[in-house]
Formats: sequence, C-alpha cells, structure tokens
Amino acid sequence: MLPFLAAILAISRLASASPFFVFDSTAYTNTTIGFGTSHINWIPAYVCNPLVADGALPSQQAWQRIVTQWAVHPGYPLVLDCENIYLKSAATADANLATMQTLQTWAAAVLPREEGQIIGWYGLAGNTPPALFGHYRKLIANHSSHALFPSAYTFSGSFDEWRERLGTVLAQSKAIDGALPVWPFVWPQYHNSPFAFYPVSLWQSQLRALEGHEDVDGFVVWGGKNHAVCNDACQRVAGEQPWLDATRSFLGGLYGIFNQSPERSGRQAFVGV
Repeated sequence: MLPFLAAILAISRLASASPFFVFDSTAYTNTTIGFGTSHINWIPAYVCNPLVADGALPSQQAWQRIVTQWAVHPGYPLVLDCENIYLKSAATADANLATMQTLQTWAAAVLPREEGQIIGWYGLAGNTPPALFGHYRKLIANHSSHALFPSAYTFSGSFDEWRERLGTVLAQSKAIDGALPVWPFVWPQYHNSPFAFYPVSLWQSQLRALEGHEDVDGFVVWGGKNHAVCNDACQRVAGEQPWLDATRSFLGGLYGIFNQSPERSGRQAFVGV
C-alpha cells in the first residue's frame, strides 16, 4: 500500500499547486457529489456528546465499537465531533483534553494500521481560545497524523461576513499548528433555523474563495446527516437544489473531470486499505 497519507501532512508547506482535497460528507437522500471527491469518516455530535456529557467517559469497548461502526471508509480521515468537550474554558480544559486524548487513542487502536491514518476534531479549531492553544497542541502530539477541521458554515446571505469569519478561523488554525492540513467544513444550508438552502451564487463564491485561499488545503462538504436540520421534506429535495450542480461544475474544472487539464491535483486522493 502506497504511503499516500504521509504526503498529506506536508501539504501546507507546498506551493500553491499543492493537492487540494474535497471530501464528500453528505448523506442527502439519493444524492452523492462524486466528481473526484474523497470519502471521509465522521462520528457525529449526536453520537459523541451524550457519551461524554458532564465529565463522563464511555468504556473503551463501547467507544471502539462506535468507531468501527462509523469508520466505514478504511484508510480515509476520521473526524470526531464531540462539541461539549471543546477546549473553551481553563476550568475544564485539562479534563476535556484528557477525555479527547483517550478517545483519540482508543479510536486509533481499531483503525487500519496504515501509517499516517489521520484523525481530527470538527470545530475545535475556532472554538479554542489562544490561551489554550497549548492544550490543542498536546492533543495533536497525542496522535501526530492530524488535520484541522474548522467550521466554515453560513449564518447570513453576506459573502463578506462569511469570508471574514473564514479568515478568523483560518488564522487561528495556523496559529495552533501551521504545518497541518486545514480542511474546513462547509454546508449548503444556513446554520440557523429553518436551515434553508441558501442562494447558489453565495455557495459558488464560497467554493472559489476556499480554493483560492493559501491557508486552505481543501474542504469537507457536509449535509443531510442530522434529521434535526434536514427533515424528510428537506431530504426529498436536497439533490434537486442548485448547490449540487454548482459543486460538480466547480469540481469538474478543479480536477479536469472531462479530460481538460486539472487546475489542482487531489482528485479522489485516498485509496483506502
């Protein structure tokens, strides 16, 4: 098996022509992005949060069973979404760090033994104050094959507001560890009720901005994995919304899908095990 993941850890040190990875973490009904996107594994907050609420820690057996259940794409990155143990407060940072280190270690033990198996935490970059960046670095040191997965979700129809928030979270990510890949999560729905799909023109601007930003090594498209923000009615129409064709058009040019020269490498980068 080629040591493809080892190269990923150095991509932020490469030139602008470095690989640019787009991951498909959507689960809309009968909808897959395709077009050169890569798989990604993700354990959602609605699974993890109850297990670690109020200082709790699941048993090793229970947690590893969950990892095995949700890590359905062997060899691809694993994102852990445990939002109630973020490193937000000095009062809880030590305990939360210990919990995350334990969960991370237990997860790595049941993932394929391929060198460089990436594990990261959704939203932790962007929700950690500078005074606690050292705690985050200890988490990274606990499993050095790491990537940063900040949130770049959308709260209004203003591209300028979104771009400003993106710049802030990217600066925080690079301050935590400038050598790691940064793969923000994006979502074609507003991150506030009623979670409507926002205008495709805004989505297209965001995709172009992500690809053009020197501190972005790719991104993760999320959506449809939480019934609370995309119910049955939403699921039925998700694949008919213009975001999907716009995403595929963007990817077609990015990766040279239709035999034209690709703008960037990174098409279906991970081969699994």
